[in-house]
Amino acid sequence: MSLQTPLNPSAETLADTPLHALSLAQASALIRQQTITPVQLVQAYIDRIERLDGQLNAFVTPMCDTALHMAHQATREIAQGQYRGVLHGIPMAHKDVYLTQGVRTTAHSRHLHDWVPSVSATLVTGLERLGVISLGKTACHEFAFGSPSEDDLFPPARNPWHLAHMPGSSSSGSGAAVAAGLCMAATGTDTGGSIRHPAAACGVVGLKPTRHAYPVSGVIALAPSLDVTGFLTRTALDQALIWDAWHGSDVATACTADVQRSVLRGLRIGVPAGLWHNAENGQATHDPQIQACFDQTLQTLQAEGAQVVTVKTVDWPPQPAVVQVANTLIAYEAFQQLQHVWRDHPDQLGQGLRQKLAGAAQLSLNNYHAARVLADVWQQQVSALLADQVDVLMWPGREALPETLQALMANPTGQRSACNRLFSLTGHPALTCPMGVSTQGLPMALQIGAALHGERHLLQLAHAVSSAIGWRLPVLLD
Repeated sequence: MSLQTPLNPSAETLADTPLHALSLAQASALIRQQTITPVQLVQAYIDRIERLDGQLNAFVTPMCDTALHMAHQATREIAQGQYRGVLHGIPMAHKDVYLTQGVRTTAHSRHLHDWVPSVSATLVTGLERLGVISLGKTACHEFAFGSPSEDDLFPPARNPWHLAHMPGSSSSGSGAAVAAGLCMAATGTDTGGSIRHPAAACGVVGLKPTRHAYPVSGVIALAPSLDVTGFLTRTALDQALIWDAWHGSDVATACTADVQRSVLRGLRIGVPAGLWHNAENGQATHDPQIQACFDQTLQTLQAEGAQVVTVKTVDWPPQPAVVQVANTLIAYEAFQQLQHVWRDHPDQLGQGLRQKLAGAAQLSLNNYHAARVLADVWQQQVSALLADQVDVLMWPGREALPETLQALMANPTGQRSACNRLFSLTGHPALTCPMGVSTQGLPMALQIGAALHGERHLLQLAHAVSSAIGWRLPVLLD
């Protein structure tokens, strides 16, 4: 490893970088070197939240006073030699479906608007032990299933790239907060794409790991057979540092080694045949700008030594069926979680969620079982493909540019982010990362899927991709 890496920056290198614009890796190194303190870092984020979140609505419940208190404690500990590791003093935020002891957890719903849990989610507690400082609870879609509507108690989060636009699906506040520099990283949940979709819409990195890589206990359930917890970060390296802190691994070191881009040499990238058109009606399935950006990204990776392998239709689950099966499983299980509120207190739910639950109520147990059988078949199919024919699978992280909030509210049950559904069904780890910016000034994203428990390779590859295309998240809203 060279002496000057993102894990070991000098203060001079970052002297002109505002604290809120540092990556987690950079801030962690500077805290370890005692070049900056957690108090300085947290105060910079508090100032930014107070100045900008009135426009963005990324937070439902800011915790600025508590965060500053914890930052003073972390600063004292580090000064006394009680350094806990790479996440000590790092400010994060939590999606408002994670239970937080003594702090309200609303699931962005009128039904839980004043509920204060007596315990915290396992992931929240574990992060606190590692030294993470919580800045607050982020906005989401209601119970991680609804869609923003005019009658919601809390306003929807907005996209910091363009405030008139949506910031993705359920983990929307987390994506918006990370992209806008209101926190260094944020937790999310992914059932049908709700970490990857906001990451794609907001130009950040979202990892849906293999199921149970991070604990789900203490997180309000949506579809328990598919729910996955994880993080949204500015970079793949930041994801690797969180992964290492939790699992005791060394993925971040591998990412920053001088030979890290060698992961691209000889890499077999699987791309589904007929990616850009619906096999049933021949209509285009992706925005032309996203198509062009994806093709350019593949060319860049091929120039680094990667190979593109077209996955034949016969080896690939049909996309319309994938979407239908995923939607069936999610809706059926979500209805089991929420039917009592829908029936007994419908006035406490927003219009978007009520519409989705009304549709879910029509599903039968036979519908659910048939969908589960197909999901299991596809899991084996994708696992075999990744074992025998390709090393990873790639396609865009979102088929279309983020639509406006007005359009989203006008069609709350419309299909979005269909490209995320397959990996939700199969359980394979998948990551979305930025690959470019559209002419409208909105981010476009790449999605990478890997073998089960292949997070190490996936994170190394995502870091190499960002290096190859030269991506750097701009400072937004300044």
